[in-house]
Amino acid sequence: MKSKRVVLDEKHVPKAEEIINQTGINNLSQLFTILLVNYGDRLIASLRGSDGIN
Repeated sequence: MKSKRVVLDEKHVPKAEEIINQTGINNLSQLFTILLVNYGDRLIASLRGSDGIN
């Protein structure tokens, strides 16, 4: 598995930790992966202003 480094702004750490604590996700890397896989397409569509989200 390849690894990449993601830097999380300190102001977002409390929200990330809250999500981890309430969901049982193991760590920030797993949280990022879950968010990317499940919401990545939605984010792209939203940023492009597209209405059609699959």
